[in-house]
Amino acid sequence: MLTLAAGKALTHLGHHIGPNSIWKFERLALLAPPVDFFLHPGALQSVDTQIYLRNGVKDKVTPPSKALLLKQIFEKQGQINLLLDEEAGHFSYMDELPPQIEDAQPNRKVFLANLARDIAQFVTA
Repeated sequence: MLTLAAGKALTHLGHHIGPNSIWKFERLALLAPPVDFFLHPGALQSVDTQIYLRNGVKDKVTPPSKALLLKQIFEKQGQINLLLDEEAGHFSYMDELPPQIEDAQPNRKVFLANLARDIAQFVTA
């Protein structure tokens, strides 16, 4: 989603990844995003949208420290709201878990319902 919103993603080898077109979003909700692709200078400078970022405290794939880096980048542009979910892991935000993945979320159904409500409120605000 960040690449669609004008973010410039690079692999560790420096290869550009993402679409060739840019969409104008008013609001963008990101759930445990792949932050490492956007840590190079100027990667997110062209992203001009309000961002709602959620990350799980128990996320081992995209740890909270990476979400905090993204927050610092977007805070300079004044357009981010970060929420760290205490009992969430990386896959907690998926409707269906990948095979053999156990969710850290103790009440998955309630968590997903609240997540959907919160995102809907953000995008329609």
